[in-house]
Amino acid sequence: MGQPDLLLIRERNIDGCGGFADVLLRLREPLGPVQRVELLTELERLKRTMDCPDTDAVVGTAIRSVLGDGAEQSDYELLEY
Repeated sequence: MGQPDLLLIRERNIDGCGGFADVLLRLREPLGPVQRVELLTELERLKRTMDCPDTDAVVGTAIRSVLGDGAEQSDYELLEY
């Protein structure tokens, strides 16, 4: 199996009742272990420090900070059954 080219970032408990928000990204290269830690650290830092930390803004800022143009947000359709 090849390296993943998609990354799903899920912000948990966005409403205090267990709800979540997802952002799907297409990666130009797979995340390495160092990038993974840097990205998680940046996501957590931004969530604490941004004035209005909505999920898309936090993820977009973190991705640009850690990966530069190494990823882009992808739209997706959800099917549940």
